[in-house]
Amino acid sequence: MTRTSQAAVAGDAQRVTGPVRAEARWFAAATAIAVVHGLDDAFVHRQPGEPAGRHLLAAIVMLVAAGIAVAAFPRARPGLRSALAVGFAVLALANGAQHVLHIAVDAPARSDVTGVLAALAGVALLALGVWIPFRHRGERAAGRGRRWANRAVAGVAGLVIGYAVVLPVAVAIVSTHAFREPVRAPPSAAYLPVTFAAADGLRLAGWYLPSRNRAAVVLVHGGGGDRSGALVHAALLARHGYGVLVYDARGRGGSEGGPNQFGWGWQDDVAGAIAFLRHRPDVDPRRIAALGLSTGADVLIRVAAQPGDGLAAVVGDGATGESLADARNIGLSVVDLPYWAVMYGAARLLSGTPPSPPLKDLVPRVAPTPLLLIAAGDVATEGRFNALYARVARQPFELWRLPGVGHTRAIRERAAAYERRVIGFLGRFTS
Repeated sequence: MTRTSQAAVAGDAQRVTGPVRAEARWFAAATAIAVVHGLDDAFVHRQPGEPAGRHLLAAIVMLVAAGIAVAAFPRARPGLRSALAVGFAVLALANGAQHVLHIAVDAPARSDVTGVLAALAGVALLALGVWIPFRHRGERAAGRGRRWANRAVAGVAGLVIGYAVVLPVAVAIVSTHAFREPVRAPPSAAYLPVTFAAADGLRLAGWYLPSRNRAAVVLVHGGGGDRSGALVHAALLARHGYGVLVYDARGRGGSEGGPNQFGWGWQDDVAGAIAFLRHRPDVDPRRIAALGLSTGADVLIRVAAQPGDGLAAVVGDGATGESLADARNIGLSVVDLPYWAVMYGAARLLSGTPPSPPLKDLVPRVAPTPLLLIAAGDVATEGRFNALYARVARQPFELWRLPGVGHTRAIRERAAAYERRVIGFLGRFTS
């Protein structure tokens, strides 16, 4: 072995002693706590109604990634060690924070104990990521120009990896692990508590307002909410005599299953809701319609595109897209593509559920079911998505554009016009 090689080996050995060894233990311990919580979430205290093997692939990927990071950490340069610590901190906090928030608004759930520990592990990893550059400042000092060049390269690389990998994975974690908010009391005794089975067997919970005109509407809330987010719409429909079924999508409120803010799997919830209404003595099975908000609108496009959906009419308020294919259909820049690809890919891995086919391909298949799409004006992508769907839709179809109105807020910001348009549309096809 040459003297140069011997020096390199000696340098490596020196790097894994003293402070570096302590940092490696710190990193390994915090990462292990986060991994234990991930396994707890996936297998031990998984969401009610979820099959045991749904998250097996995600667990394997998590274990492999954590093992590689822990093994590589002691030999990495200080900048990379800091980046690993910060990256893992963001992911641990994205998951653990959901459990901290849940405890703040409701009684602790079974996986909240390890979830809080994961949040604390995330804080420890973040502290480690900040400590490492401070502790090792000035080591292996080079010329001023070389040091600043290294910092610039490290900074740019960190921003790229943070934007294209860490941030979208964190968003996917939140989207598939959002905590359940407690279900509030119904607005009045007229809202009857009900449960029914989704098409895949999950038990869903909601409220039902009986029909006074033999017609009924399924209300599908947005991706981040539950049944309470559609109560203003329920009151509007009830005033006009419609029966209204408002329920928690899977993983939300009082319903079984895991959460998914992209609406993947929700088509089975809607199928169960339609079946529930068909068996109501106060409802004519030929006069069942549906109204979806945001993600709920996306889901209803998928449902209405299936043969024999059983819906007399569909209103989609705030439809956008729910997959990478959808995002590509309105055009993604080279900068945006990695973010969306990683986010949707991570969400599919974490949830164990595939997205729907591109909504652009499904909208033409909604006909002959009448479809009304409502597009708010203050969300640029919402307008672009709905303009795309209007180009490919078949009659009977209507697109109502609302410049300057907030996402799904037309019922509040244009109340009279919203009532005329929606009730008029439903009345033509459910009478």
